[in-house]
Amino acid sequence: MNITEALRSAEARLSAAGTDTPRLDAEVLLAHATGKSRSRLCLDHNDPLDPDIAERFESWVDKRSTGCPVAYMTGVREFWSIPIRVTPDVLIPRPETETVVEEAIKAAREMKGPLKILDLCTGSGCIAAALASEISYAEITLTDISEEALAVARLNLDSAGVRTKFCAGDLFQPIDGEKLGPFDLIASNPPYVATEDMATLPRDVRDFEPEKALAAGPGGLDFIGRILEDAWRHLRPGGWLVMEVGAGQSEATVGIATGLDRYDTIRTTKDLAGIDRVVSVRVNNWSRSN
Repeated sequence: MNITEALRSAEARLSAAGTDTPRLDAEVLLAHATGKSRSRLCLDHNDPLDPDIAERFESWVDKRSTGCPVAYMTGVREFWSIPIRVTPDVLIPRPETETVVEEAIKAAREMKGPLKILDLCTGSGCIAAALASEISYAEITLTDISEEALAVARLNLDSAGVRTKFCAGDLFQPIDGEKLGPFDLIASNPPYVATEDMATLPRDVRDFEPEKALAAGPGGLDFIGRILEDAWRHLRPGGWLVMEVGAGQSEATVGIATGLDRYDTIRTTKDLAGIDRVVSVRVNNWSRSN
């Protein structure tokens, strides 16, 4: 079997299994199996496959056919043009989360001097890694309730070039315990999938990505509400919270923030699909003294 035949066969099987991008998935998996780039596969399309490589590739196609995400097999997903390591202990970084990075950078540019940043619910550490690549003068603290996720985040921040600290615990609990902060900026992609919507998620998300990084109670606002209620205590006056929310949740999120009377600026930002994806709030000047 040569490269063209292997790709054609894999594409047909993945299409029959109902995957959304069968050709792309087949090319990524074969590139990973051979150590070639996708463009090199095209150039070498008539080359025969080594039997061991063919066997490995076939096993990955079988696994992908069951819904297993490609990134969990290759162990990497690009985010903000950075290769981010992933395992089944963390969510796979998604393009819409880059909107969090964009808004966090905007907020950071309003501030002067060294910045203290908190990446709350860090997961793979993709947000922190992206911010570290853009804000070299930052000190970044990463928290997650999962020790396994923090181990992945450590790998992704290993060569970030900024000071980092990793804390395990539920939301702000490790921050309070170690008396860290106040921070200039908090960035977060918390769980926000409503319990009633979990069963409707795509198979590769529902059956393979960590549930505790997704599920957020009825309505999906449990973590969003808790973060808004506590973030102002951990931000300096004028500091920003930049948080990803689910489709259709921005209005309720803005309502919670407005009702707390702790934030003087509240704004929403759409992702590339036109969905209100990020809510950013700035702490007013008197909150930390009250």
